[in-house]
Amino acid sequence: MFPRTTLRRAVATAATAGLAAALTLAVGPAPSANAATLTTAWQNGAFSQNAAGVVGRSDIVLGRPNTADTQYLPLGNGTLGVAEWAAGGFTAQLNRSDTMPDRKSPGQVQIPGLAAMTSAPDFKAVLDLYNGVLDESGGGMTAKVWVASNKDELVVDVTGADPAGTQTATVHLWSGRSPSAAVSGSVATLAETWVDNSGSGASGQTFGSLAAITAGGRNVSASVVDSTSVQVSFKPDSNGSFRVVVGAPAWTGGNAATTAAALLGSDATAAESSLLAAQTAHWNGFWGGTGLMEISSADGSGEYLENLRTLYLYDEAASTAPTAGSYGGSQAGVADLFNFDQDHQDWFPAGYWLWNLRAEIAANMSSGNFAENLPVFSMYLDDLPAIESWTSAQMGGKPGACVPETMRFNGNGWYNGGTGNASCSLASSPSYNAENVTSGAEIALWIWQQYQDTGSLSFLQTYYPVMEQAATFLLAYQSVGSDGFLHATANAHETQWAVTDPTTDLAADAALFPATVSAATLLGKDSALVARLRTAEQQIEPYARTDQATRTQLLTPAADASGADVIADSFQPSAPLRNGENIGLEPVWPYGLIGDSSSATLTALADRTYTSRPNVSGNDWSLDAVDAARLDLGSQVSADLVSTAEHDQGFISGAADLSGAVAGDEPYLEHSATVATALDEALATDYDGTLRFAPAWPPGWNGSGTVYIQNGSKVEVQVQNGTLTTAALVAGTTGAMTVRNPWAGRSGHSAEVVNGSTGAVVLAGTTATTFSLPVTAGSSYLVEDTASPTTSYPFAQVTGSAATADKHLGPVQIGLDPATRAPSLAATFNDVGISADDNTAPGDFDGGNASYSQTALSAAGAGPGASVTASGKHFTMPGAAAGAADNTVADGQTISIGGSGGSLGFLVSGSYGPASGTGTVTYTDGTTQSYSLSAPDWFSTTAPTGGAVAVTSAYQNRQGNTVYQHTADLFSLTVGLDPTKTLASVTLPALGTLAAGSPALHVWAISLN
Repeated sequence: MFPRTTLRRAVATAATAGLAAALTLAVGPAPSANAATLTTAWQNGAFSQNAAGVVGRSDIVLGRPNTADTQYLPLGNGTLGVAEWAAGGFTAQLNRSDTMPDRKSPGQVQIPGLAAMTSAPDFKAVLDLYNGVLDESGGGMTAKVWVASNKDELVVDVTGADPAGTQTATVHLWSGRSPSAAVSGSVATLAETWVDNSGSGASGQTFGSLAAITAGGRNVSASVVDSTSVQVSFKPDSNGSFRVVVGAPAWTGGNAATTAAALLGSDATAAESSLLAAQTAHWNGFWGGTGLMEISSADGSGEYLENLRTLYLYDEAASTAPTAGSYGGSQAGVADLFNFDQDHQDWFPAGYWLWNLRAEIAANMSSGNFAENLPVFSMYLDDLPAIESWTSAQMGGKPGACVPETMRFNGNGWYNGGTGNASCSLASSPSYNAENVTSGAEIALWIWQQYQDTGSLSFLQTYYPVMEQAATFLLAYQSVGSDGFLHATANAHETQWAVTDPTTDLAADAALFPATVSAATLLGKDSALVARLRTAEQQIEPYARTDQATRTQLLTPAADASGADVIADSFQPSAPLRNGENIGLEPVWPYGLIGDSSSATLTALADRTYTSRPNVSGNDWSLDAVDAARLDLGSQVSADLVSTAEHDQGFISGAADLSGAVAGDEPYLEHSATVATALDEALATDYDGTLRFAPAWPPGWNGSGTVYIQNGSKVEVQVQNGTLTTAALVAGTTGAMTVRNPWAGRSGHSAEVVNGSTGAVVLAGTTATTFSLPVTAGSSYLVEDTASPTTSYPFAQVTGSAATADKHLGPVQIGLDPATRAPSLAATFNDVGISADDNTAPGDFDGGNASYSQTALSAAGAGPGASVTASGKHFTMPGAAAGAADNTVADGQTISIGGSGGSLGFLVSGSYGPASGTGTVTYTDGTTQSYSLSAPDWFSTTAPTGGAVAVTSAYQNRQGNTVYQHTADLFSLTVGLDPTKTLASVTLPALGTLAAGSPALHVWAISLN
């Protein structure tokens, strides 16, 4: 994955046992509404917030069943993750992070009897984030689904089933897996182990997976279906209730039956209230200790971004165990624990991409969830001896730790078991990460920041060796030139390869060297290393500059005076660009070396670098909004957040696709993590020890929230109608702070500070730009505008109501709209795929304004309303005139179709194909059946498997009434039906909206005959 993002705050240049030196307050625009309309949630020394109400605003609501696997809903407890969707009634894939090296799934669970619920016209579902439970209902049935917080099991609790009917629940694996399938009493198990012994860098460790299934009901029996499937069958209790419990614990071998019995216990028959008590306590407690945020805006974009932030916090908690020694739930910004695609992995599954974890690490800190970073930190610490050995062998015998950017979980830089693109490996250079030497500095600086935020010396003591060895390597890798500066040949991350003095190296030096000095001094360690680092600090050269226009000229800092230069990627600005990273902005974030408190010249340089950045809202890991927040560009924060969400959020769960708003085969967390980081930075930040309230809050957005900052402190902030109404500090350490006056320079305004509990004045009103504020650990403080003090505003708690509908932002959405059953396929036509040769302008079959020619189709016997026979079916071509909507881009539409037969025919074609997906057939008796379609690209001349080329037209149309000389085909496919049943409707696969570059499945006709 090339690439995949880091540090939010600059480091102190000297050791400090107390508070960071300076807090500066900055706020956005002046008030635009009467003060009487403003409120504060601060009352009686505390910030009043209804966590359940705020979190519930982001619940995921389904108005129709999520039949496609890409419409999964996430559940998890940090070690066991589940992707749930409604195919076949109920399907859930089990995932763990400790099934290395391929991250194999323990299996998929299916409960076909729930089709009576999911296919009912009144079906609805809500993923209740505050309680960590999925609630579904329909057809008189209900289901509560959750992953237990205190053990690795999935629970499905059902009511309203037919007491007389037999139910089954299956867990199965697939081709390529070799489990041992067994039964013990009413429990069936699939157990498999394997050894990580293939390819370079293998650990030799044994890993495995275990899935155990049982049920609560009557006459429960377990059986082996085949070599990869087991099931339980049963009848519901007399009241129509039953429960399915599936355990998937850590497994490296042993007695599967004994392990399963110990895990499952009596959970299949225990009272639901007793099982949910621990679940509720866990999730309610998590949200109670998390920095929440509520946002509103006139256009609804603020609320949507709030939802994405809250969903990130939920997803991270559901997929990352907050303990050292466990594997992180995301190895490369991917939502690995919510995988729905069997064992498929797009990227090297044994490797961790630090770039793509940086926003997650940052958001975990600013939201107060520091423990969620421990799995990542502990992995690098535990692997440190292996990393040092790798460094010595691969980086010319250098001491210290060159941390591989794509590091295997056991501490080496091999990629996919071979030498290609190995990280921290001179022999592999030039390549993406061969000489990417700053990942060690990055993880070390995250460790330093977590210490700064928590103030835990024991934490720093434990993880300091990572800082020490990362700094040792950078000192050894660089050498002092005749100009007195440190120099090296290295990668500018993945963007430029083997170039002179990349900006990433200079930023890493400038941030890591003083941080390591501070850490070592605090711990009383490494006096010799400290001396070397202090010398090296004076040998870091200024960043290379280049011209804004071409980005190819090497300029010096003297060019800053022209106002036309930007920070270059390296001292070889014209070197080939291999990736879409904005390297010139790395000193802004994550390294925190340039911001609003830098010299005017450097801040202006950074502003220009941002404004003329070469990659705007690129992949889902784009850091544009975070950089904008660091540079106090509030309008750009909102614009960037909206742009990237509309471009990349491809899943209804809020997860992203890597490079487009169409759901692919893997969901990603890195986008929502970046949303969370940017919003936190915009509301409050203290990256350089200076606290800023609402430094980059978007104009037109109201916001209330909590952000965790340095020294174990947190801030409570409210911005309403452009006014900072609440600026509260809850101090975690006793000491003195320097505060920048947010109202400095505004006539008639001054800042005063009062005790948050008593209202006693701590600091009298001042118009000074900065002032010193003494604080005491455990006390709270309000920074107020003397012209409109916080204490003068009426009280209003921050609260909200649970979501009742899905949400939309442009082309993307969270949740699903209620089902609407179209009377015919034609009623769902949403694309103009056919144009007249003398008017091609309306045509847009592929998202790029290309189209079929009506003339060419007519010549092939497929004109408007023509009958086309293929695959044994008679299709009627759309009767629409050229230039009108004539086909349906499949995105989950439900269409009424009556009649019976042995198969259903589809006339289809793909753009940017092949385009594949899964849909649902619903019968009049309420049962459903899944089916799959795979449409070849319209350029293809090869029949699809099981189908036929139905129409071949001679040429295609392009804009400007021009012709493209290539055939354009239509294809026929059939789907088997139960001939004893009557069709009610067909739901098309949900592949997303039409977009250039993304596969889309176009349906032209459907036929039973």
